[in-house]
Amino acid sequence: MSRNGNIRKDQMLGKAYGIGVGPGDPKLLTVKATEILEQLKIVFYPSFGKNSIALDIARSHIRTDAKLIEMNIPLFPNEAKVAAYQNFANQIKEYLNKQVDVGVLCEGDPLFFGSFITIRDLLKESHQVKVVSGISSIMSAFVHLDDFMGQGDDSISIITAGTDEFLIRDKISKSNTTIIIKVAKHLKKIKKIATDLGLLETSMYISQIDQAHQYSDRLSMISDEVIEYFSIIIIKNHKLN
Repeated sequence: MSRNGNIRKDQMLGKAYGIGVGPGDPKLLTVKATEILEQLKIVFYPSFGKNSIALDIARSHIRTDAKLIEMNIPLFPNEAKVAAYQNFANQIKEYLNKQVDVGVLCEGDPLFFGSFITIRDLLKESHQVKVVSGISSIMSAFVHLDDFMGQGDDSISIITAGTDEFLIRDKISKSNTTIIIKVAKHLKKIKKIATDLGLLETSMYISQIDQAHQYSDRLSMISDEVIEYFSIIIIKNHKLN
């Protein structure tokens, strides 16, 4: 114990595991993830105000006597979201300080635009944090679209749809493949950019990857009214080939 009463990392008794569970198909859960899940008695899971996809994926590998704790975190940045992260980080610390390991479920990979990144940052200075990699949705998306992300000297960009429009245009113009995530309310903007660049007809849209309601089609066929947060647009710039 340090002078200020905080537990030092070298005296840590419990570990926090950020566990990537993949995009939706339970069969894509890694062996390492299942082995750790089967040992944990405390498991936090994200819900974002609705059913937890991460929990549905991992449920069959979680101990029947494990305590499940819902993390209802606002989807978009605001003060409430910051407070929610701090609250759950504090709850996790309480278990770690009692010699209890804790798992935090994460859709896809924990360190790829994952909510666990914030939890990790709030814990890592005082507690041991381990990350278990998971398959990200973009990797699986290319499989379902029967396409490749890149080859040879191809340049690849990954950006969020809420990024400044000028930057999005710049990335698409300079990249062989541009992957745009978290589309939601920005769909109309992205379609306009793709149209202006002459790439609309060759761009693809895919949502709810590896889940029951997965859907994909050419971007030109998607209605501007579609609002699905967990969706991806893939733009191949054939002009660079």
